[in-house]
Amino acid sequence: MSDGQEIGNDKSLYLSNPKRTGVVHQSGLANLKTATRVKKLFTLHNNRKVEAEHITIPAADVQTQTAVHPMNPRNQEALSVNAVRDILLQIEARGIDTEGVAVKRAGKYLLIEGSRRRFCCIKASKDLPLWVLPDELTPEDIQSIISAAQTSRRFSYREIGFQYIQKMKEMNFTKNEELANYLGTSHVSVSKRIQAAQISDSLITLFPDYEAIPNAFYNQLARFQKYVERNLFSLDDVVEQVKSETNDLPTDDIADTQKKVLKSIIKAVEQLDENRPKKGWETRELVTFENKDKYARISKSASGRKVKFEFNRMSNDLIKEIEAFIADKLKND
Repeated sequence: MSDGQEIGNDKSLYLSNPKRTGVVHQSGLANLKTATRVKKLFTLHNNRKVEAEHITIPAADVQTQTAVHPMNPRNQEALSVNAVRDILLQIEARGIDTEGVAVKRAGKYLLIEGSRRRFCCIKASKDLPLWVLPDELTPEDIQSIISAAQTSRRFSYREIGFQYIQKMKEMNFTKNEELANYLGTSHVSVSKRIQAAQISDSLITLFPDYEAIPNAFYNQLARFQKYVERNLFSLDDVVEQVKSETNDLPTDDIADTQKKVLKSIIKAVEQLDENRPKKGWETRELVTFENKDKYARISKSASGRKVKFEFNRMSNDLIKEIEAFIADKLKND
């Protein structure tokens, strides 16, 4: 998989032609037949074929009878009218013309693919057609459906990054290179997506339709966040300043507004240095030792809000005791 080919988009990879199946009930009434059911074969992981049945959820029942499958990587919190602007007007005008894919579990249809269309159906009061597979799919089966069915909007670096982080935990990987080898992709591709997933929610959600920001934004945001944290600035202060400057920006041109939000973030971070108190950190010795290389110090920022402790040439046992003491105090704070 190359850096620009995270996920495929060809439904022909797993869909074969639909067939109609009539089910005959033998009873005292000759030739009495149920309504025709439409079915389709899905070719899943390792070429396994599974039959799905076509159903349509009435508009009034979409919100209560359907939910999103836990393995669906689409960030549901990011769904908004802005985030579905590419399909909402069309669905309002003529309804859904591409079925979602789901399994039925505990009386509810869980969408493996099609959560954006589900959101639009709820907003526009439209029926939701689905292909329903038996709830016996492996994680690999589900991933093959997600990868092949993604035709409208690719998953963001951030959404994929969350999947990668979860997979690393499952496989007990500690390095991006291990996951890259497992997935058969480059470690650069993995690193970019994990970096995107590690950006603070408070920072990323400053953007309208934040799961669709340009990929180039992620590296800048990660650098800003690291700079703020390394210099013990407050990320909350940055976020509040940007909010105050961008809350009233128009959303008719989302891409342009996203660029303006990024510029506001850059400005807010640059002002952190300009507004830094002239008085620096105040440091004093907690204890004086005969060995000049051994020390225990406390440093306080000019505002007094930030405190650092520094120790050198202390035994590991003593450091562990100090850590335990601080942790215990913080728990009881």
